[in-house]
Amino acid sequence: MNFKRTLILFIVLFIALSLCSLFMQFPVWVFYVLIALFLLLLIVGSFSMSHNFFLKSFTNLNSYQSDAIALTFDDGPHPLYTPKVLALLKKYKVKATFFCIGKNAEKYPELVQQIVDAGHTIGNHSYSHKPYIGFKGTKCWIEELEKNDAVLEAILGKKPALFRPPYGVTTPHLAKAIEFTKHTVIGWSLRTYDTSPIRHKDAMLKSIQRNIEPGAVILLHDTHKNIPYILEHTLIYLQHHGYRTVSVNELIDEK
Repeated sequence: MNFKRTLILFIVLFIALSLCSLFMQFPVWVFYVLIALFLLLLIVGSFSMSHNFFLKSFTNLNSYQSDAIALTFDDGPHPLYTPKVLALLKKYKVKATFFCIGKNAEKYPELVQQIVDAGHTIGNHSYSHKPYIGFKGTKCWIEELEKNDAVLEAILGKKPALFRPPYGVTTPHLAKAIEFTKHTVIGWSLRTYDTSPIRHKDAMLKSIQRNIEPGAVILLHDTHKNIPYILEHTLIYLQHHGYRTVSVNELIDEK
């Protein structure tokens, strides 16, 4: 699905109905329904990265012949939980991708360096990750991306190539910003909701195991008390079922 094609289709349909209404006396509610459906489509498109509605993103391998899985961690680095995540990844000899918030990377640069030194990949996850960040205009999005790039480059000596939108929300403004910054946008195919305050960690784990499939990109967070338990049991499950756990870069290369 593509936003520009959808918008053009909507405009054509709207004009066609308007012309028809002049001769066939369509009731006004038809227009309200059409507008409501279009707005609903925009909302669904904004929150569903896999449809590539506003911008192109990588969400999974789309090939069940692969035994590879990509683990990704958002919102870090965290002074307590990121080291625990790194220890578990080292224990099970797997690589992952960390999408870091700029203000956290600025506060804990040594953790960012530890992530890379351990062979993992760093991605941009905006500088501020504010709750209303999805409503930002193109200029503000570019500032968010470039500010985080500068923070990570100061630590690592190079800018990150990957970007994951906060909350997985995409908009036309973000799409224009990505055209400017040239990041590769990464989504996910399995959202674990591991930060939920009401779900028990075992319920989260069962949901992950039930929905894992070859080529998946799994969304986790290295920022909460349940992550060591969820991660270790997920890694045990993946190894027991013959999956390879790789970074997003490796998964993209396989594609």
